[in-house]
This record gives sequence, structure tokens and C-alpha cells, in this order.
Amino acid sequence: MDQRAFDGDLNILQLTDCHLYREPHRTLLGIDTQQSLDQVLEAVSRALPRPDAVIATGDLVHDGSEAGYQRLAESLSRFDAPVGTLPGNHDDPDTMEQVLPRHRIQNGGTLELGNWSLVLLNSHQAGREGGFLESGELERLDQLLAESNGYVLVFVHHHPLPIGCRWLDRIGLANGEALLDRVRSHANLRGVVWGHVHQEWESRLEQAQLLGTPSTCIQFAPGTERFALALEPPAWRLLRLHPDGSITSQVHHLQELPMGLAVDSSGY
Repeated sequence: MDQRAFDGDLNILQLTDCHLYREPHRTLLGIDTQQSLDQVLEAVSRALPRPDAVIATGDLVHDGSEAGYQRLAESLSRFDAPVGTLPGNHDDPDTMEQVLPRHRIQNGGTLELGNWSLVLLNSHQAGREGGFLESGELERLDQLLAESNGYVLVFVHHHPLPIGCRWLDRIGLANGEALLDRVRSHANLRGVVWGHVHQEWESRLEQAQLLGTPSTCIQFAPGTERFALALEPPAWRLLRLHPDGSITSQVHHLQELPMGLAVDSSGY
């Protein structure tokens, strides 16, 4: 892990739902997902050449292939910063663990930066689209919250509460309330950040920000009963973590929607 000293704001880049494939230029609903990720990373590099950490929050490789994770690692290697990942429902956690650490990418666990702890929780359930936090993950979070003298930011793939998309809310984090209970009972837990929903979503629960982040490829339309795409470009989130425990964040999009989006698709 990077041993730089941190005595001010931390700039954290969140990437999510890249949906890469074994084949470099395979498309998801008409979008070349490797190309869209590359465009996002190029835009980020111009705006923030050296983030303090990069967190990739699941559904990173749609087919769970070794070649997909290898290319993901190569793509993220442009940043001279600690990189942490966690699995989504489309990922293969075993393959992630085999490939990513070889490239000095941390899979799960906690990143300690300044007076902040970034906790990467695994909500993957084999063969299921929805998520669940096993007791070991919650116990790990409990121990850190009890022992930390600083602030805690949680990253997870699945959303822990309804966001107003009925079809997505059926495949969220099944025990999300257990995670939100930790927010209510620990003043040092300052945020929960997720992917999965392919759209921007923001709220608060007491002292904590609750943040859903769009994908580096396709976006879902908000507030829908059934699957529907949004005509929004690939995106990423930048989080600024302040020494006083406050968080400033903003979602950024590419300027143009990539060509080829299958706008009338009913799912994938």
C-alpha cells in the first residue's frame, strides 16, 4: 500500500459497473465497455492525475473471466495510487482474488488513509443478482467501528435501501437494514457508497451520506417499474474526504453518449 503521508483532504475516485468481458471489444447493449472505461479513465486522468485512492465497486467483469480482470488491472495501473476492489453479482470473486493482487490491487479488506478507513464489503451471492452481507463482513465492520479513532467510509456493491426503481429494489442488499443500523449507532461512520444501480442517487441518514453511483458504461433510468435505459454518458464519482469527517462528492459524466446504445432493450 502507498505510504504517502495524508494530512489534508483525501481525493477518492470511485468507478463501478464496468462490465468488461474476455473479448476486448465486446459490447453490452451496444456499448463497448472497455472503450467506455478507457474514455472515463482518460477524462479522470486529465482532471485528477493522482487520486489518493481508487475504489472499484463491483460488476467489474461481466463474464467473470481472467482475461477481463487482467485488462481491468492494466487499465487501473495508470494511477499511482492504492486501488481497492470488491465483487458485484456479475463478478467471480475467486478469479478476482487470483488475478488482481498480482497487480498490487487490494480485493476487499480496508484501506487506511490519514484519519479515514475505507471499508470494502463483499455483498456477492453466488448465482443471485441481489446481495447479502455475511456475518463475517458485518463483524469485521463492527470491530473497525469500535476500534477506530478516525472516520469510516463503507463501499459495497448493492444498495442497502430502496431507491425508487422497483425492479432494482428487488435485487438490492437483502440485509441492508443491518448496515444502516451501524450508521445509526456509530457517529464515526460517515458514508455508504455503492454501485449496482447504474444511476446517481444521494441521500443522508443522520451523520452519513448515502451515495449511489452511475456506471462507466450504460445507465438505468431512475424511478422505473421495469428495466429501462437512460440516455446518459458513462460516469464516475469523485469523493473528497475532509479531516473533520465531512464528505464532498460529485458525479462526473463524459460529455457525449457513446454510439450504439440499444435504447429499446428490455434487459441483459
